[in-house]
Amino acid sequence: MRRSVAIAGLCALLLAGAVFAQRPEAEERAARKEARAAKRAAAQERAKATDTPLERWQRMTPEERQRALAKLTPERRRELQQKLQQFRSLPPEQRQQLRERYRAFSQLPPEQQNHARELFRQFNSLPEDRRPLVKREFEELRSLPESERRARMNSEAFRSRYSPGEQQMLHDLTRVFGSSP
Repeated sequence: MRRSVAIAGLCALLLAGAVFAQRPEAEERAARKEARAAKRAAAQERAKATDTPLERWQRMTPEERQRALAKLTPERRRELQQKLQQFRSLPPEQRQQLRERYRAFSQLPPEQQNHARELFRQFNSLPEDRRPLVKREFEELRSLPESERRARMNSEAFRSRYSPGEQQMLHDLTRVFGSSP
């Protein structure tokens, strides 16, 4: 009898030793899992700080989107939904280009952002047939080194092709947005 109690006791000690030996391993696994989760959360917070409004919108749940839309006037809601649809229909490289432009815009000081908004309004108020020409010129000017850009903008061809208002707009746009990345 004593022998069987001793064997049972020994088995219990071995079993308890195995369980206690696993506890630090399980605690270590849990700590590693917790550290990975904290790293992911920190990375998500860093990403949120640099996200565009569109990226924040994409991360929202459908319920959060509905609540955000409910706060808008019907006209603004339609406008936003239309712009979202236009964005979704763009090719991936154009969507990425827009994200990069937005990030560049958001890094401007507030007074330059306001000036840029005014320039966009001016651009959008141009006649339909002038917008593509002015946009193309802006893109070409952005691709030039500063000295070539100045020479082009001071040329007779440039002055004869664009109205004084368009010339000023192109000058201001290139000053605000500088060279293309």
